[in-house]
Amino acid sequence: MSKAKKVNGYVIYEGASQINGDNIVAIVTLESNNIKTGNMASMWIMNADMPPTVASKEGKDESVCGDCKHRAINNGACYVVLHQGPLSVYKAYKRGNYPKVNDMTIFEGMKVRFGAYGDPSALPIDILAKIKAVVKNNTSYTHQWKQGDEILKKLSMASVDSIEEQKEAVSQGWRTFRVTADLNDIQSNEIICPNTTKNVQCVDCGLCSGNSIGAKNIVIEVHGAKKNKFIKKDLAVTK
Repeated sequence: MSKAKKVNGYVIYEGASQINGDNIVAIVTLESNNIKTGNMASMWIMNADMPPTVASKEGKDESVCGDCKHRAINNGACYVVLHQGPLSVYKAYKRGNYPKVNDMTIFEGMKVRFGAYGDPSALPIDILAKIKAVVKNNTSYTHQWKQGDEILKKLSMASVDSIEEQKEAVSQGWRTFRVTADLNDIQSNEIICPNTTKNVQCVDCGLCSGNSIGAKNIVIEVHGAKKNKFIKKDLAVTK
């Protein structure tokens, strides 16, 4: 009797991007060895018709990244290494390794990282809400916060890249996750990411799960292989 193949993840959506209508796929993988986040289930949101490496080069990642200034086509500072996790998940998807599910209670009690790659706003909001309703904890960040979706506001942080954007998002009722080149510019309504100050992994933290009443906003120093692109742009703005 053959042993049943272990399921490593699930397709939770195939269809039109809520950002621009292109064909996308969202996959949740169940385990992670990410040092910062810890072992969380991870959501990968990708163009369904081409590898993420190609989509990025051709600007076809708009369907899952929206107007994010960190996209490669904008010479941005995105920290996601596309030829590693995203490409591996995409190839496994094309091989048919991930069964499709419609019942999101399969993630009950898990801790889920919404958007290990891609912006959660690309998905129908009811899918995100159903997952949020059953998970123990989630992290989520969106650069599409100016669209003002009230449900997305409850489960996601507004991803901002300047103090001006931070103030604007807060005024609209968002909690914010701000990237900076210098932590000395921390604002009175912010705290530094606990991973930086206390080496707490996201799986144990829980602060980046949306509009939690009373919780402060988060600021983190820019990181990743392309961080110098962010720093140069940041310095150009402040001069």
